[in-house]
Amino acid sequence: EHHFTGYAMSPAPLQLLAYFAGRTRRVELGTAVIVLPWHDPIRVAEQIALLDVMCGGRCLFGFGRGAASVEYEGFGIPMGDARPRFAEAAQIIVKALRDESFEHQGEFYKIARTSIRPRPISHPERRFYASSVSPESADLIAKLGFGMLLIMQNEWAKCREDIVKFHATAAAAGFPPRPPIILTNVSVAESREEARERAVRYLGRKWQSIDNHYHFSDGHLGAVKGYESYGK
Repeated sequence: EHHFTGYAMSPAPLQLLAYFAGRTRRVELGTAVIVLPWHDPIRVAEQIALLDVMCGGRCLFGFGRGAASVEYEGFGIPMGDARPRFAEAAQIIVKALRDESFEHQGEFYKIARTSIRPRPISHPERRFYASSVSPESADLIAKLGFGMLLIMQNEWAKCREDIVKFHATAAAAGFPPRPPIILTNVSVAESREEARERAVRYLGRKWQSIDNHYHFSDGHLGAVKGYESYGK
């Protein structure tokens, strides 16, 4: 899910998956990611429940808190609130899908006892994953019981360390660790030399598009509450 720049391919992952669900019968579908701080969690829960019915319970759901200041500015949401908004919205969505009725009294959302309709036909809240680029996010989502959605942007040895730490945190919180979902880039070619040339050319463009959108290289995120690790 992205907005406001040429980096965006889809502003609405659940809407896009609804189309794919109608065009397929068996393939497993998933989002990576729905950025929770930008949405009303009740609406997200309703959309997930409806998609669960439409697809027959074959969707995985990935969540994140986003890291692009241009998107937070566009939605008029303080970026420094991203982490607590994400945590609270995630808890609400789990309760809305899991429980026949629920209520919530939090910092950002106050919800009188209610129930979403339609009810999901499976248990989508058991198939939740979250992006864990920063250490702060990994700790938070492990304690929520979500699986780890790892966006591969480091060496494999470092990613292994992150996965082991995540599983330890999840286990300490009482959640059996699930195998992570890893998003990575693959270059398919006739030879290793051609694959490398393609990777340098096209992945180079991809990384430049990422920096054009997020502006990671200027270091500004190091001064944003909840994003201090990006300053490194």
